Amino acid sequence: MLLQLWLRLERCFLYYSMRLFRIRDNTERVARGFALGMIINFFPTFGFGVLVSGFFARLLGGNIVSGFVGGATLTLLWPFLFYLNMITGGWLHGRFPIKDPNEVTESTIRALVWGKTFTTGAVVNSLVVGLVVYGVLYWLFSRYRAHGLARLYKVMKKHQRNLTARKARRAALRRP
Repeated sequence: MLLQLWLRLERCFLYYSMRLFRIRDNTERVARGFALGMIINFFPTFGFGVLVSGFFARLLGGNIVSGFVGGATLTLLWPFLFYLNMITGGWLHGRFPIKDPNEVTESTIRALVWGKTFTTGAVVNSLVVGLVVYGVLYWLFSRYRAHGLARLYKVMKKHQRNLTARKARRAALRRP
């Protein structure tokens, strides 16, 4: 079961990587769309982050597909991003509002979600991460886009061969 989960995650990563590398648009627009799509995850979107990310990227001149891909990259990390926003905001304001995890109640969560500490942390983290991701992705795409796409094709073919062989072995074991 754990192996199947790993294969699904690997396949999803390869799919979105291939989709990102195959976009036929200006490198700058792809990098901008991905970065703008990714920063949406620093704010609470209540499950609509992936949808909002593509349209937000398009609104600000980025590529819509790379915005969707960027929005999907950090979706599973939202608890860590929430905590990171609180730490950053608390560091900038000189305090962290909750010292003991036992102090967390429903009313404190409501107060903290749109509080000054969280909002400040979210803005700072999204700006820093967005600028870094934009710069790195722009540099990578401008230099290694064709090579990266060729490499992804090879990796995907190998992944597909391994998956097919694994299924064939499993089917052979089930036959009486």
